Amino acid sequence: MTYGKFIWKTLAITILMLAIVAGFNFLVDPLQFYRQAAFYQPSFSTEQRYQNPGLAKNFAYDTIIIGSSMTENFVPSYLNEKLGGKALKLSMSGASAYEENLIVQLALKTGQVKNILWGLDYASLKGSPDRVRNEDVPFPFYLYDQNSANDLSYLLSITTLETSTADLINLLESRPPANSNLEHLNNWSSWFSYGRDIMLKLWQEDQSKRKSGIKQYDKIDSSFPAMQLSFNMNILPLIKDNPDVNFIIYYPPYSILRYRSIYEEDPSQFFSELQIKRYIFTCLEGTNNVILYDFQSDKNLNTMLSHYKDFSHHSQAFNDFIIDSIARNDSRYRVAPWNLETMLSDLKEQVETLDVTKL
Repeated sequence: MTYGKFIWKTLAITILMLAIVAGFNFLVDPLQFYRQAAFYQPSFSTEQRYQNPGLAKNFAYDTIIIGSSMTENFVPSYLNEKLGGKALKLSMSGASAYEENLIVQLALKTGQVKNILWGLDYASLKGSPDRVRNEDVPFPFYLYDQNSANDLSYLLSITTLETSTADLINLLESRPPANSNLEHLNNWSSWFSYGRDIMLKLWQEDQSKRKSGIKQYDKIDSSFPAMQLSFNMNILPLIKDNPDVNFIIYYPPYSILRYRSIYEEDPSQFFSELQIKRYIFTCLEGTNNVILYDFQSDKNLNTMLSHYKDFSHHSQAFNDFIIDSIARNDSRYRVAPWNLETMLSDLKEQVETLDVTKL
């Protein structure tokens, strides 16, 4: 009997402690998953896959910015100024199309989305169509579904408890929190150096690896069928099922060195990227709620090495330029039946004839 009472008492105390932890985390709600913070100034998490669901569910907006790290340098207020509306950035570094699909669906459920600016990376379409990024932290599916029961993964998390405690301490000590500005959250433009010397050094390293037989682009299925399947499952249905939402999809500019690097390792991967753009245009042609822009074949962008920190990632100046181009509906970048093949052939010729010494 004494042993039985001890077990029951231990169980009761454990349940009580868990209830206190869950209640405390629910009250503070550091990810603002249930509501916007009311009694303290929050510190937004830089773990985008964890932070974005709360932003999508509980903040006011009519426009969302979707994409990988290529979209992180957008400044929402600049988009508001040039395109109108109220934008919320829901970028995810290294996002797959499936992850982008999940956050878009969550935002659409609020009923307030009118516009989606979607930076479409080839990398997001590659691999399995249900691929998620789990390298740094496990993908939190429980924050994206409609099952309240599995919210305990959030409410009973040690990490959540630590963050809740830190937010409360900041409040009690009147200490300004870190990462309190949504406007520049995860905007990395000022964190890096850019320039021709940096890019040419990376190119030399790239060539050295290739001479050593090191493959750099074979870690994930980059074939056209793989990208086609992912687009068909993760992006096309969202467009067709939401005819009242305006989709502005753009292909972000990459440096010409990125394409040449891929071309030298495996030309078929480069041609698959051209093929998927042709396929996507065919799927979207005649769709009234989509505008498609392509910034990848413009030599003024892909050879301007002073704005790249690596083969793919560009500075905020290019993000601003993209917004400006969309605002004026620049025909140089808007994809249409009469310029699609020209854009593709121009990029193909640039890659095949590139003389790196003349950059």
